[in-house]
Amino acid sequence: MSITFRIATAADDEARPLAVITARQLAAFRTFLRAEGERIGTVLLDPDAPEDAFLSYRFEARVCPLSLASIARLFDYATDVITVVEEAQFRGRRVSVFRDEAAGTINLTVALTTDMGLELDLASSNAFALLQSLGLGTESVGETAIETVRERLASAAFRRHAAEQGISHYIERLERLVAAAATDESCRLEWA
Repeated sequence: MSITFRIATAADDEARPLAVITARQLAAFRTFLRAEGERIGTVLLDPDAPEDAFLSYRFEARVCPLSLASIARLFDYATDVITVVEEAQFRGRRVSVFRDEAAGTINLTVALTTDMGLELDLASSNAFALLQSLGLGTESVGETAIETVRERLASAAFRRHAAEQGISHYIERLERLVAAAATDESCRLEWA
């Protein structure tokens, strides 16, 4: 069992834009992402393993390093797809592709994952030790303001306690995650 720490904003609490795409568009999108990933030297599909050569209906993709126009062209400039990709790029998020079995559709929406994939996924014991070091209790689900986390990360007592718990190597990753958060009041650190 694991616990994932991520940055959330007020926009995450609202309905995210959704676009329905075809299997042909999905295949073209995956091919495009692989080619662009090779061109710019980064992985744009997650997951993208050799066994995923067949159409995968559940994955996330990085779209922030790509132009909106090049992606829109793949989908015949469909306004709902443009809305999803534009929102993802504006918020610095990935897009998520999934199949809705009940409706029989392939859907594209804004993912909760940051574009750079900075989320921190820890084994429960390490996550509880990190939460305890931060003074946030040991609940497996929760949230706190980003400013609270920033203040505690700057504390020498926190760093000492983290070292005693053997989790100091997670601090740098948590600092990168928190640094990526906007400074507005709606930003918070969530874990579940």
